[in-house]
Amino acid sequence: MAQLPTVPPAPPGTPLDIPFSLATTVGALELGVLFSVFLSGVLAVQTYIYFYRYPNDRRIFKLMVALTWILDLGHTTAICHCIYTLTITQYGEPDMLALPPKSLDVSIFLSGWIGLLEQTWFTYRLYKFTTTPWLPLICLTLALMRVGGTMGLFAVSLAAFTIQKYVTRVMWLIEAVIVVGAVLDVLLAVSLCYYLRSWRHGGFRRMSKMVNQIMTWTIQTGIVTTTGALALLVTFMTMKDNLIYLAFFFLMAKLFSNSLLFSFVANFLLVASLMCSTPARLNSRERFARIFAEGFSNPGSVPVPRSLQFNSISLTDPTTEPSKPEHAHDRYAPMRIPTDADVSMRPPSSTSSPLSMREAASSWP
Repeated sequence: MAQLPTVPPAPPGTPLDIPFSLATTVGALELGVLFSVFLSGVLAVQTYIYFYRYPNDRRIFKLMVALTWILDLGHTTAICHCIYTLTITQYGEPDMLALPPKSLDVSIFLSGWIGLLEQTWFTYRLYKFTTTPWLPLICLTLALMRVGGTMGLFAVSLAAFTIQKYVTRVMWLIEAVIVVGAVLDVLLAVSLCYYLRSWRHGGFRRMSKMVNQIMTWTIQTGIVTTTGALALLVTFMTMKDNLIYLAFFFLMAKLFSNSLLFSFVANFLLVASLMCSTPARLNSRERFARIFAEGFSNPGSVPVPRSLQFNSISLTDPTTEPSKPEHAHDRYAPMRIPTDADVSMRPPSSTSSPLSMREAASSWP
């Protein structure tokens, strides 16, 4: 098997002072950029789904999603420019690998803010569960420490050091930023699952299944970002003589942005599941009846058949089966769920307005 070309270490004073290997330098960077571009495409699809499903969502949420996509697009552009410069513009000059282009510095800056958006969002979700603000404050402090350290790394990178000199100067800060991010991801995932578990007891069986699904998604997103951080830390501490750790650094920003967008898009699946399988006792409340009415009349929601039959729930047209208020509190009697006809015949109310699907999901635990 043919061996990859290698060159001995350059003499002192030249830019390239590490052994050069295509597989662990340019090859690693190309793989990192390739997977990052793929995850950027996944993020674009999730962004489209969010704006299509939630056109009337709260403005602050829409702004957060749009900002995440813009930052991710800038990060993708920066790393693509970096690999293009190293492999095309500087082709045939392996010593220039030690002097990366300024686009790599830009990717450091953007990745810090993408991580802050993701971690503050999950901190906000944790705050909605807790009765005391101490744990969310700790998580917020760790998130600010991480972005502060990342901005410090960005400031040092502007001095145009070689990669080896840069790593030597700020090695402790790089390791601290990675460790703080990993600890925060684990803390958020464990805390959210702990409080979700308390909501699961004493509820309906279907509601418990929904809580289990939320816990599963929370654990998965936490594991993804934590695994990426640990891979970055291990490769950085054990392989400083190559650029494999930069490939994982490129991927970290994509893992953060996709975890954030997934938490928004996943709420649609939960609301659709509730609309199709809510027990009669829940549907008897006016609040959930208005949620059903809005969901069935929204053309962007999941289509629901006109007539569905469950154990003690029936969804029928009011013109064919009159309601039976005398059985409203009978757990074994069939109960009507509002349909499109109910919504069209209902007079407008001046005191309340239908809740949007996204508002309903965000107000639940």
